[in-house]
Amino acid sequence: MNVLFDSDDVQYSGEMTKLELVADSGNTVQRGFCPTCGSQMYSRTITGPKVPIRVRAGTLDDPNIATPESIIWGPSAPDWAPFPEGMPVHVAGPGSELIGSAD
Repeated sequence: MNVLFDSDDVQYSGEMTKLELVADSGNTVQRGFCPTCGSQMYSRTITGPKVPIRVRAGTLDDPNIATPESIIWGPSAPDWAPFPEGMPVHVAGPGSELIGSAD
């Protein structure tokens, strides 16, 4: 689960291992990892349209700071993924086409 923030509002301290790759969208995405345990901390688009940084909810001091508002990349979710009833489902990332809401 990701929590989306404006990139300017997120700061990390300490070392971070970074990996860059080209996503299916053609945008370059950077992923940050803890160099000690390997946990992924965030992903962000560094070339392409400006989109929010995606911070892994489990890495936050208080993961309850945000309530889910929508599901992104809905068609890519595994069959077992629980979608809260009535939650908007997007075909791709934030702001992409809506494909309906969860039943």
